[in-house]
Amino acid sequence: MQQPSILFVVPWRLSAVSGVNQVVINLARQTRDAGRLRPVILCNDWEAESFDSTEFEGMPLFSGHLRAPLSSHNPARNLGGFALRMRRDIGAWSRFFKAQQIRVVNAHYAGAGYALFSLLRALRRRRFRLVYSLHGPDLAELQTAGAASRAANRWILRQADQLVCCSQSLAGTLRSAFRVDGHRVCTVLHGIDPETLSHARQLDYRPDCGGFDNYLVSVGGFTPDKDHETLLEAYLQLVREGLKSALVMIGRDTPHLARLRSRVRHNGLQRHVFFITDLDHARTLAAIHKARLLVQASWHEAFGLPLIEAAYLRTPVVATQVGGIPEVLGGYYPYLVKPGDAAALAQTIDDALFNPTETDRQVRLLKRRVATRFTWQRAYREYEPLWLGQRR
Repeated sequence: MQQPSILFVVPWRLSAVSGVNQVVINLARQTRDAGRLRPVILCNDWEAESFDSTEFEGMPLFSGHLRAPLSSHNPARNLGGFALRMRRDIGAWSRFFKAQQIRVVNAHYAGAGYALFSLLRALRRRRFRLVYSLHGPDLAELQTAGAASRAANRWILRQADQLVCCSQSLAGTLRSAFRVDGHRVCTVLHGIDPETLSHARQLDYRPDCGGFDNYLVSVGGFTPDKDHETLLEAYLQLVREGLKSALVMIGRDTPHLARLRSRVRHNGLQRHVFFITDLDHARTLAAIHKARLLVQASWHEAFGLPLIEAAYLRTPVVATQVGGIPEVLGGYYPYLVKPGDAAALAQTIDDALFNPTETDRQVRLLKRRVATRFTWQRAYREYEPLWLGQRR
């Protein structure tokens, strides 16, 4: 008889550049190595009419279409289509669960596309535990949805056995925003993979930074919440004061990037600022390792996976004091600033760059903190009882 399986779900391709994918990949690896559950990974594919299967590192990898009941584009028509196909979809997914012996669903980046899992759970068509993992931007999207979508999202979340957040800050926001029972909300911090990070140190990759010998780096999707504008303003101030380092900005390509490029041109920084879009994880880590400094100027940040990766690579970090960042870096960490304050950000970058003795001490302390507290083995040990319905 086939081993009981856990279905890890992401709402996009596994090859997409995403911190969420790194979380799922590492949890699936830990699950495979522990041997108590068989990991199966599912990617939402809008074009899939059936379950296309392949493998990822020896683990089953499927693509399937998860239909959302509501959409911002023609919501009535979308809901009607969802209702018309609901019986057929429930049957197809029930057969998939039976064939794969799915006993647990851990769906990451919660959203309306996971309505079918909540529906299966509510109808008790299959016996399985349902765990949703929230990562920050997903909760922001759920909060800003229209009234009908917000009500549907609340129902979707309430069908879960457990809701997992990547920081205490995010868990508090979830409880207050959706009035979810506190006992069903918990926090599991992300981790790092030392083997992957060690490989990044050896990788022969350095981002293009023109004629500069060194650079500062920022890693995060090109979206307004990452506040690249304040970072560019702080960087411009430092350049005017004589900084001889390029600024390399690595992130997911979005329409917002055009606005950032325009700002760079307006400030005359075309030869100083370099944008790199959709860079794979290995080369992103190599870029972080070779940087003088990692700067994260976010307005909102539930966790900040690049922060702990930089810390393990012993690259100094300057970040904003928002969301889960103080939980990750520690309340003592000196290079934290209020969001949106370009002058304070510039001063803190300057402090980190030109006080090498203190910065090196902070880097060593931060690496020790990350190496002991932020491991995927620890994350797996905290997730497993949630998947199996055991008390933590």
